[in-house]
Amino acid sequence: MIRYDSHVHTSFSTDSDTPMEEMILTGIQKHLTGITFTDHMDYHFPLKYVKNDDNNKTAKAPFSFDIEEYLSRIHELRDLYSDRIKLYCGVEMGLKEDAWESNWKLSQNPALDYVIGSVHLVNDMDPYYPEYWESYEEKKALLLYFETTLNNLEQLGELQMDSLGHLDYIVRYSPSGYRLYSYHMFADVIDAILAKLIERNICLEINTSGYKNGGTMPNPSEEIIRRYRYMGGKWITFGSDAHTTDHLTADFGKAEKLAVSAGFDSYLTFEQRSPVIHQF
Repeated sequence: MIRYDSHVHTSFSTDSDTPMEEMILTGIQKHLTGITFTDHMDYHFPLKYVKNDDNNKTAKAPFSFDIEEYLSRIHELRDLYSDRIKLYCGVEMGLKEDAWESNWKLSQNPALDYVIGSVHLVNDMDPYYPEYWESYEEKKALLLYFETTLNNLEQLGELQMDSLGHLDYIVRYSPSGYRLYSYHMFADVIDAILAKLIERNICLEINTSGYKNGGTMPNPSEEIIRRYRYMGGKWITFGSDAHTTDHLTADFGKAEKLAVSAGFDSYLTFEQRSPVIHQF
């Protein structure tokens, strides 16, 4: 059974209003062994997505936060709940070519336990919004996302990340959703992404937020998870990508069954940037 949730957002993320302590109390109620907080740090996120509202927390820099305040809060709560649950300092780092230097500096912070690298922007457009899908034919829009992911992985250089977040999550927002999407449509570029993960010992995250709102698969899809294992991939992490307490550990049972059926017998968490193996 999965006892750790390694992708959790709180009010430090632009798109969450959930206090960190509420996530912790929910984790305790769910008998979790540990939570890794991974709030969004997307340097150079386009200001065009900021609402003109002085009271809006995105007004200065969307999807970013004060790292020292964040770490201090986790350490404070870690001490408070040390006898009930383990708490880890993580971050979801937005992969973006013009953010490489900022991301590198962030990843070097010795207080971090875990770094997820995720792609949230393609050509400075957020696929969450219709603007992106109106700019490209649907298949081209999906291909561009995978190509952007591959380009960022190829340019990592000395930048170290521990897991690739929610590969193929963009499909949730596409006009056709999962109905017209399959791994085979983009096999060449997805295989290249998986090969790069294996080469650099970067985990593939199984993100269960894909099951939300009636979804039938995690991100990435079952096909990609099985392909990663077939190619020799060994290391997976699990994250609910919860932004509210009701989604913490959501559908972990489904995800564990899928992982086991694909040939995995363990998953990883990270402490002080070092992997810890957990058997199912």
